[in-house]
Formats: sequence, C-alpha cells, structure tokens
Amino acid sequence: MKTAEIENNFGKMRKIQLYNSLSNSIENFQPIDPKNVRIYACGPTVYASPHIGNARPIVVFDVLFRVLKKIYNGKVTFVRNITDVDDKINKKAHELGISIRELTDKVIEEFHSNISKLNVCPVTYEPRATDHINEMLDIIQKLMDNGYAYEAAGHVLFRVKKLASYGKLSKRNIDEMIAGSRVEVAPYKEDPMDFVLWKPSEEGTPAWKSKYSAGRPGWHIECSAMSSKYLGNKFDIHCGGQDLMFPHHENEIAQNYGAFGELMANYWLHNGMLLIDGQKMSKSLGNIIALDEALKRYDGEIIRYVLLSSHYQKTLNWTEQAVHQAKQALNRLYGALKKTDCETLTQNEDRNNGECHNNQADDESAVLNALCTNLNTPLALVALHELADKIYKTEDKAEARKLCVLLKQEADYLGLLNKKPDIWFKQNGINRNSTNATISEDEIEKLISERAEAKSRKDYKSADEIRKKLLDMNIQIEDTKYGTTWRIALD
Repeated sequence: MKTAEIENNFGKMRKIQLYNSLSNSIENFQPIDPKNVRIYACGPTVYASPHIGNARPIVVFDVLFRVLKKIYNGKVTFVRNITDVDDKINKKAHELGISIRELTDKVIEEFHSNISKLNVCPVTYEPRATDHINEMLDIIQKLMDNGYAYEAAGHVLFRVKKLASYGKLSKRNIDEMIAGSRVEVAPYKEDPMDFVLWKPSEEGTPAWKSKYSAGRPGWHIECSAMSSKYLGNKFDIHCGGQDLMFPHHENEIAQNYGAFGELMANYWLHNGMLLIDGQKMSKSLGNIIALDEALKRYDGEIIRYVLLSSHYQKTLNWTEQAVHQAKQALNRLYGALKKTDCETLTQNEDRNNGECHNNQADDESAVLNALCTNLNTPLALVALHELADKIYKTEDKAEARKLCVLLKQEADYLGLLNKKPDIWFKQNGINRNSTNATISEDEIEKLISERAEAKSRKDYKSADEIRKKLLDMNIQIEDTKYGTTWRIALD
C-alpha cells in the first residue's frame, strides 16, 4: 500500500474506546503515531507454569492486539517481557537442584507451548530481563543524575517523595501505599516508601557488576528498561492485571518520569481478577489451577472462551459450569460451520491462511464494533451466536456459505473457531451425528427456533413440549446467555 493511501486510511479510522485507569474514564484511543501503534504488557515471571488467572491478561490483550492490527493495517508493535531474574526463580532452581538458566529456559518453553494452545498471536518482541541489565543500569544512572535516586549500602533506591505526582495511577495516599507495597523498613532508606532499583546479590545467586555492588536489578526497573528500548520513552498502551497497578505500574511511571521527564504511556489497561468457584486462588485453599493442567483437561479454545466470557475489567469466576457452557457454546458455533460444509472452503474464502488476524474490509462487523467499545468480549460473543443463528435458519446453501465465511472472519477477532469442525468434534469427544440421536441437525435447530419464538410469545407450555420432544429424541438443550445450545443426551 502506498504512503498516501495509508495516510488517507488513517484519516478514516474506526474509533476505538478504551477504559484508561489513569483517568478512570473511557476515552477515544488516539495513538501517538498511527503508523506504529505501540503496546507493552507485563509478562510472566518464569519460575513455574502460569495458572489460569495468569492466562487471562495474555488472552484479553491478545484480542486487543488483533483489533489494533485490523484497524491499523498490522502496524502495531507489541512487547511482552519475560522476568527471568527473581527471588522465586532462585528458590525454585535451588529446590530442583538445577541452574537458574536451565529452569527459566524450561519454563519459557512450557509457557510458549501453553499459550499457543490458547491460540495467542506471537508478540513483536519478547525480551528477557537478563538480556537488558545494561539498559537498566543506564536508567538508574539517569535517575541518580536527576536526583531521583540515591545509593546506600550497595543498594540504589528511588526517592518517592521527590515525585509529587506519585500515586496518580493507583489513586492512593502515602499511608495506603506503605500498607499495599509491604515495604521493607530498612535502615539504609531515606524514607520507608523508597523502592529498590538495584540491590546486592546473595551468595550463590545471579550477580552483575555495577559501581554500586555485584548485584541485580529490582523488579520495577526491568519494565522501564525494556519498554523504553523497544517502544521509546513514551508509547501508547500499557497493559496488565489490576494487581500490578500498585506498586509495580506506579513505580514504572515514577522511574520513567524521573529518567525521561514524561509519562511513559498514554493509556493504562488493567484486567480484573479470576476467582475459582467464588474464591481467590491460594495455596492454603489448594485451588490453584495451573494452565498446563487445565490444558490437559480442556481444549485450549474452551479455556479461551471462558476467559473472554466476562468483560475484561470485571472479576471472572471460573467454575465447571462456566467451562461446560463454553464447550456447549463452541459446539453450537462449530455446528453452524459444519452445516455449511466449511471444510470445502477455498483458500481465498477461508480467513486464516496462516495469519493471526484478517485484513478483510468489514466496516459493519458487529464483533469488531463490540470490541472497539472497550473490548466488550461478551457482546462480541453474542454477535457470533446471532450470526450462527442465521446460518441455522437459512435454507439457501449459497447464503449459508457466505455466512460461514463471515462467521469465521468475525470469530478470528476473538481468536476462536480456528479448527475444522470435524476435528473440533473429534478432539472434544463429541459426535453430532451420533446414532443415539433420531433427528437431523437442521431439524434440531428448527425446533430450537420454534421454541424461542414460543418463549417470546410467553407460550411456555409449547416451549416445554418442544424441550420434551427433543429429549425424547436424545437431544438435550441448555439455555445460556449466548442462546440455546444442544448436545446428544448421554445414555
């Protein structure tokens, strides 16, 4: 595409609205440079396999990446870091009797394998903290030169009270900050709120030479160094979980302002927590679900669907019922594709073609409209099911085929429906053509539509009769917020 054409397209960009934690309001997204939209997300600390709560931001911000690539013609730089120097890493490597590098390499490999099963797009850059020690020391020196940092007992610490705007992101006062950060009241600190930029390493743990001590960086300085290297001193969007807002993101802002004199990102997006059956995950409750264990039990697409079923800012409650509903919803979507014999689609018709985003012009996309409204994934899922409804209802094969192509294109914004229908049903132990059923798929969907119409007329007697009729033919239906799903009833 020619430069003039690109600039003309940027002038007609679809509006994207995002909730900015910095302003506590929904804002129209305006990139610094529409020819290079820049995003940074805090990645994993690689001492063990992530749990499903860690997978939530990975999936949510993957959807953001897909949407921005669509709107800005793929001109998006996405950086997600890897923290491979940390006390937890040192402890775990010691417990396993292996080197720290051996542990981190193994966990990174597992991490990539796991998120690929969630159909997560590769990011542009995935820097490791240990490869950027010099960049961290450079920023620390800038902070020292600017009076925002000081050296004490081999440590380098940030002077929090020197920055008047500290706390702007988390909206906390000093007392709340002290309680929330679990700060170490060390004798070498000028103030209890001051946080570590560099510290001496203990014997037997990784250490890098510096003029302060043989030591290692603090956690917060890692992200400042890697984001500024790959995205510049100021970029568009910083992503992460709500639990990182304070102190991690607050300290990143402080570091970048102290070193470079400006706010590091214009928009701050934070996803909500994930609960297990209404309770916070914890070792004491024994309810932590490791992502690799979850992937042994459920298809990655089912996990992805659950993670997108609630708005990203809200708390998500992981339950077996939620998993079951996600599986049923995907069965229905894949059933719509199977109805149109999508396996025979030509390469030009199929939206994937090895890409992680589609470039089809689709100004009327209901899914994209929903996602451009602060990543409203629940509404986007509803739009997918409405499109599937049209496929089930139409008797025109050509029209059904067009709708099938559209359904796959729309689902791609959410990273869903990336398998062939027959493979999906085979891998998930489902045979929609089971001999246990005595009715065709078209007849099932027709009866489901008739039942929906009866319910809309408040003719609940007829609706119940249709449910019973289906059950008599070994078809069990279930009403969900995305519509009515069905499956072969178990004997």
